[in-house]
Amino acid sequence: MKRPLSILALMTCTVLVGGCALTSPTYDEVRAETDEVLTRVADLVPDPKDIAPNDDFEPYPCDDPLILGTGRGSFYTGQWLIFVDDSFDIPAFVATFPRALGDGWQEKDLGIDVSFAQVYMVHDSPHMSLSVEETVVDGRKAVELLAISRCGVLPDGATS
Repeated sequence: MKRPLSILALMTCTVLVGGCALTSPTYDEVRAETDEVLTRVADLVPDPKDIAPNDDFEPYPCDDPLILGTGRGSFYTGQWLIFVDDSFDIPAFVATFPRALGDGWQEKDLGIDVSFAQVYMVHDSPHMSLSVEETVVDGRKAVELLAISRCGVLPDGATS
């Protein structure tokens, strides 16, 4: 799968969410916020569809020097594939998508030309990024969602 754009989006978002408020939310709270947005997006895709969440991502530390992070806690990465019918027009869905999420979301240009339909969105409060793009997995058309949460504090004893 084509992941350079997703990796760039992940790094960009992490730099943007570097600082957390003095009273940081928990990791479970930021995960719930992010999963709620992913559910809202999935609900916009008409049936027939098959939703396949990827739960393999571990919490990633917000203060990792590799991504120039300075925040406290860890961020959640939500990646879902929404497999669609061959007749579904993914480029048209992606083109109209920015207006579908409502207030607080802004479309951002990552400055990278790609050969597939893609949009990158950022939400101000709570801070979150979301990439919606066209993909094909094992010959099946899909809308791929990649959402990155703000920083959340892991429970005591948990590591990222």
